[in-house]
Amino acid sequence: MLQSKPRKFDLIEKIQLRSCDLRRGMYICELDRPWLETPFLLQGFVVKDDTDIEAVMQYCEYVYIDLMRSKVVKPTLPERPIGFFIDKISSSSRVKGFEAARTTHKKTSDLLKTFIDEIQFGGQCPDIQLVKGAVSECMSSVLRNPETMLFLTRLGNKDVSNSQHAFNVCIYSIIIGRQLGLEAKVLENLGTCAMLHDMGKVAIPDPILNKPGLLTPEETAIVQSHTLEGRNILMSARRIFSGAVDVAYGHHENLDGTGYPRGLQGYQLNLNCKIVAVTDKYDAITSPRPYRIEGDHLTAVSILNKLARENKIDNELTANFVAYLGIYPPGCIVELSSGEVAIVLESNIKQRLRPQILVVRTPDQSPTQRFVDLSEITTDRRGRPYRIVNVRRASDFGIVLDQYFDEIIQILN
Repeated sequence: MLQSKPRKFDLIEKIQLRSCDLRRGMYICELDRPWLETPFLLQGFVVKDDTDIEAVMQYCEYVYIDLMRSKVVKPTLPERPIGFFIDKISSSSRVKGFEAARTTHKKTSDLLKTFIDEIQFGGQCPDIQLVKGAVSECMSSVLRNPETMLFLTRLGNKDVSNSQHAFNVCIYSIIIGRQLGLEAKVLENLGTCAMLHDMGKVAIPDPILNKPGLLTPEETAIVQSHTLEGRNILMSARRIFSGAVDVAYGHHENLDGTGYPRGLQGYQLNLNCKIVAVTDKYDAITSPRPYRIEGDHLTAVSILNKLARENKIDNELTANFVAYLGIYPPGCIVELSSGEVAIVLESNIKQRLRPQILVVRTPDQSPTQRFVDLSEITTDRRGRPYRIVNVRRASDFGIVLDQYFDEIIQILN
């Protein structure tokens, strides 16, 4: 009987590889766990740098490499049995992640401010490709550093400008889209919709938009007109994704038909509108406004769940978003059983109730800076249980997260 010739190595389409043996240019097509149990944005991606490798090593013992789509000629096969697993990302990579995310945040914020200024003073919408470039960079950053990008949505506590809000809603919407398994192009369109959803507010007079007290019925009508203004502005843009116009016009519609400006019902709203409706409300609640202080994370979750039960916003999208954020998302302020106050830096995927934190207030509320991984410490110095007991607002303690960013990088170093 004739023996079939063994296939040559370069004809194999998929191989199993330890995460620690990954190299730049390899295309990861499959993980050793479901994609949604990891922070990786796309189901299949090229390893671009060492940060990608360490991120994969943090979550996966081994992966599968598609040789036909990889950009390296001869991937290194494992020389010993699979079993090597690193569950802690190195400090250097975490620092790089924070620094890269901060760069993305600054570039995006600066671009949006320029974009808004050109609309206000130039009288027309600039080239939309500028925004698409920013969205693409945000997508890449969420893929590499999802926890850090969530942290950045808590920055700018005194900044109530459109740019910070647009950035936050974009990041949150990309996270929901990734949970739904949307393809990269669809996800980019969603991010564009989210980043431009409130563009109509540039047409609202600042004295009304930033009024510290309650609005009159006439002023409320003017503020609500930002949906129509946003629609008109974006319709004048060059190379605009049409869905962005729909979201700018429809992100305040409710599924039960009680929203504005047209009173549409759920079946009349597209997926992008429904996603942005959820993320816009969450960020509006957790961000300070001229007429109120910011709400804490758990208060926002409670309000979102109530709106979902009342059929104002999509129940499934809300549940997925809340589940992803967890009880203690990065950037939120927590109170410890010791009386200390801390900033959540990063979740521990296996122990989400015991995240990594930066303690910034002692029990007597004196300033301090101490890094603690609650997954490794269960008791305080007196042997008492050491845990988070409450979620608070940054303003309760005069904490401005922006001021801690450099210190966090130094501590991680």
